[in-house]
Amino acid sequence: MVLLDPYGYGVPPKEVFFPQVLQETGYRTHMVGKWHLGFCDLRYAPTARGFDTWFGYFAAQQDYYTHISEDAGGPGYDLYTADSGDNIELILPSSRYNGSYGLFLHVNEAARIIKDHGKNHADKPMFMYLALQSVHAPLEVPEKYLAQYAGISDSSRRIYAGMVTAMDEGIGNVTKALKEAGMWDNTVLIFASDNGGWPNTVGDNGNGPATAGGNNFPLRGQKLQNFEGGTRVPAFVAGPGASLSSSVAGTDLHNLMHVTDWYPTILALAGAKYTPRNPLDGVSQLAAIRTGGKSPRSKVVYNLATTNEAVHGAIREGDWKLLFLNDKKRGSYAPENTTQYLPLGWTTNTPALNPCPPSINGAWLFNLAEDPYETTNLVATNPSKYQELLSTFHGLQEGAVQDLFEQYTYDLLSLPSTNQWHAWMPWSDKEGSTCTAWEGYKSSVGGDNSGATATALSLLLALVVLCLHL
Repeated sequence: MVLLDPYGYGVPPKEVFFPQVLQETGYRTHMVGKWHLGFCDLRYAPTARGFDTWFGYFAAQQDYYTHISEDAGGPGYDLYTADSGDNIELILPSSRYNGSYGLFLHVNEAARIIKDHGKNHADKPMFMYLALQSVHAPLEVPEKYLAQYAGISDSSRRIYAGMVTAMDEGIGNVTKALKEAGMWDNTVLIFASDNGGWPNTVGDNGNGPATAGGNNFPLRGQKLQNFEGGTRVPAFVAGPGASLSSSVAGTDLHNLMHVTDWYPTILALAGAKYTPRNPLDGVSQLAAIRTGGKSPRSKVVYNLATTNEAVHGAIREGDWKLLFLNDKKRGSYAPENTTQYLPLGWTTNTPALNPCPPSINGAWLFNLAEDPYETTNLVATNPSKYQELLSTFHGLQEGAVQDLFEQYTYDLLSLPSTNQWHAWMPWSDKEGSTCTAWEGYKSSVGGDNSGATATALSLLLALVVLCLHL
């Protein structure tokens, strides 16, 4: 879910975040890094949605050194610390953080929290959501991380590679802090990405220069698309607390899993007993992860949204995937003239590099077991499967709620230029604000959490990166 900064809404309060459940189960909960789930009102902020503390920024992206976010609406300072729902403090540009690389600000804060927990709160379990700034635009990294990538001629790709290395070092620093605090033996660390890379920002069909540095090859497509390159991402689970069977530890698991599955999986791992007041989209994958067993999931809804141009969405049932997308924005495989990106043995003549087949009736049908790179549109050759999934897709659309983005408008009162600090900050108290989505707020998570007990685990979750971290 992506919320644009100048709009007066956030994730509705009826949606209970799992850190809220962990709080009621006895966990100390912390968030470090990017929020991007709405902030027009303080009650949308992290410390009102399940986190005891927060250090990070509200918006989608920001400069790694100045901590200025330049999203739609102009530049604004965006770095905060909070230790309760009402006590959220803007860290001014004149602070010691100005000029410090954002990734390491977040890593250092995570390490500080871990050290404090090990020293002063070791009798309680801990959950941390570490939403690292890396790897995300703008492409910036300290010079020392570029030297080993001198052989990459594309400057964007070279910086991107350096950013990944810096991120890897940062995660290593977090695990080191857990070990030094005596917490590693009870820790589960989850790492996952939130979406595929962005190979380029030029051209509708994804064939421009690699200005964003990403590469999802050999998968088709990119961030903001429902092709596999935009949605199929890596993840791993580590740490003694995960209790992985010996036959599973250190191996690859090729199961179907959706990001919403982390919600019930983490609650099950934490020992939280919770009956949600709203149906959950996710299913617990804990048993499958621990044993390598079959995934309990057989279906995925990628997206159901519609636009003025065309239906934009996709669903999967078993190995079959039905996808709709504006035909002008067909996914590519790799940026032009970048053969250095290709896996060993691949060339620009490899069949999977062929242009994406045209849609039929605005749709693509793929069998991902036989065609994981989405090279062959089967709408015409398998009309019965197409009609079956099309009927399912339309049924899901009929039951879908209206996109929040369609209900709210750009609010000029949100702009940094309207406050004395020139910062992105909550603005619901301003006369004329469109931030009215907080009706029906309840501080309790609701549902039934009776009998919940805290398992003696530290959970560290992050986002690129989902670690119990991405």
